[in-house]
Amino acid sequence: MALLGLMLLVASLCLAPLQETDLFFRLANGQEILRTGRVSGRNLFSFTFPEQPYLDSAWLFDVGSAGLYRLGGFPAVVVGKTAIVVVTFVAAYLLLRRRGAGRVGTALVLAAAALCMRERLVERPHVVSLLGEVVVLALLPALQDGRRRAWLLVPVVALWANLHAGAFVGPLLVALAGLGVLLEGIITPLLASRRAVFNYLLAAVLCAAALMATPVGPGIFRYLSFHIDIFAIHPVDEFRPLAWHSDAPLMIYACALALSLGLGAALRVRPRACDILPVLGLALLAGRHVRFGADFALVAAILATPLLTAAGVRWPARIAPAYGAQFERATGALLALLAFVPRVADVERHKRFLDIELDRANLPLAALDFVDQHGLRERMYNDFETGAFLIWQGYPRHRVFVDPRLPAYPREFHQLLGRSEMTREEWTRSMDHFGVTSALLDYAGVNRRVAWWDPAEWALVFRAQDTRVFVRRLPAVRDLIARYEIPASFAFTAEEGSATLPLTMPPAGSPVPLCEWQLRLGDLYFDLDHGQGQRALDAYRAALASPPGCLAPEHEVAACAWLGAIDRAAGRTAQALALFDRSLAIAPDDTAVLTNRALALEALARPAEAAQVWSRISALAAGSPLGDRARDRARSLTR
Repeated sequence: MALLGLMLLVASLCLAPLQETDLFFRLANGQEILRTGRVSGRNLFSFTFPEQPYLDSAWLFDVGSAGLYRLGGFPAVVVGKTAIVVVTFVAAYLLLRRRGAGRVGTALVLAAAALCMRERLVERPHVVSLLGEVVVLALLPALQDGRRRAWLLVPVVALWANLHAGAFVGPLLVALAGLGVLLEGIITPLLASRRAVFNYLLAAVLCAAALMATPVGPGIFRYLSFHIDIFAIHPVDEFRPLAWHSDAPLMIYACALALSLGLGAALRVRPRACDILPVLGLALLAGRHVRFGADFALVAAILATPLLTAAGVRWPARIAPAYGAQFERATGALLALLAFVPRVADVERHKRFLDIELDRANLPLAALDFVDQHGLRERMYNDFETGAFLIWQGYPRHRVFVDPRLPAYPREFHQLLGRSEMTREEWTRSMDHFGVTSALLDYAGVNRRVAWWDPAEWALVFRAQDTRVFVRRLPAVRDLIARYEIPASFAFTAEEGSATLPLTMPPAGSPVPLCEWQLRLGDLYFDLDHGQGQRALDAYRAALASPPGCLAPEHEVAACAWLGAIDRAAGRTAQALALFDRSLAIAPDDTAVLTNRALALEALARPAEAAQVWSRISALAAGSPLGDRARDRARSLTR
């Protein structure tokens, strides 16, 4: 029951809408390997550094992901990931039971670990590393005893390296455990033998060599070393240090385990050095790079739980036999409840009980439709976060500016992207260097680069939700700019995020006429002021004050109709009537404007003219509720 509850909880944490954007470049790479039959060692997906060596060893994970996607799309990938994670926790549970841990304690500690790991239980190759760590820990005692199966560590690490470069944790765990055995042998010679220390040392060396059994060979070490100080150059969230405000559950979990082990030590149940050093090693890794937090949580659970069980037997022995079965059933029920309550809550919020499709809410799909419709993707800047999706959607026809494959780009490029301050002139020179002619920026509300696009050089042509599209002011896109340019620029502060700055006058290179610019400025003010305030009205009136024929007819009709409705509602009836007449001079059959004109004539005490307008509306809208009401109104005014 405890194991079943644990499996349900872990599966529930994994079976969620797919939001992991790194998966997209994995799919693209896997599809390319399946298509060509070989693993490329260069940066295929970027136009900025197409010849840069790319030494990621995880080709087998990429191929597996692409194969699953061919079978069943994104749901198949989510199910495949879930299977790996569930197998990992089942293996950890069985390993702990073999080491003497109790069923209830094992399930509860592993469940706590899973809840701390939930943000890392995503469709990325590190889920394979979690399974690899369990397998390595299961084989470590065989090294101590000199059994042959211990040498399965070497092929396990070799296979692991072809699924994820995080396989380096395998020889690290072996080495740290061996160091613990050595220390134990120094302190208490009876606990360790020279043969056991030699076995650990030899296994660590062979496992380190097995890391090179991939298509990238020794390049895996260059790939790994690239990540050591990347956060200082290009702040990427998963490489940041552990922080209380972001990682409180993991830190509380670590403190709880430490406290429990401390209580165990008080009861004279002390951990062995060969158990505690691997945990400390991963704790140091997690403290430096939060991406290893999940690895620490799992390994700590595996190595700490048997000690907690051993400490537990110091308590009155009659409790467990009397109530053990009830405790196990209650534990299973509790974990199952934790699995199903969020699902029921989703149903109550009118969501699906089980949704494992791609979550499209945070993808810039509308902006991409605009970009593709107007052929702007060829040399398009994109943000780091959206690059993987652009690869999957656009390759091989289009390549990206940058994507989350950090070692696929040189350090100086990351230094450029990692800068927090830059003048517009510097940014424009950088974009010139890479031949960028358009740009798609997502997460614009918190994206400092949105303020670096100089409106004198770049026209904003798309603004929706949290996405912005800019184009370089080039002759080839002059007509596009004339049709879509938005009169706005942006500023950014760390405290407030980005702010939209309306441009009251068109830049010198803009092909948009001043009257049209004022009209678009009114639209922008209306949006920024949420339909309130005077700025939009003033801009619309300035646009309508332009010489006849300056505005496009459809724009003039819409502006006159809208301002006329505002004036009529405000009691400026004569002014409104003039605007309605101007609109109807262009679109004489617009029933909405005719309706407003009839109401204005009634307010001016001109019933005969109003009746004529109502009669016209009745004829234009015959057979509709509006036509019926207009007919009745015309009759009442002519009695």
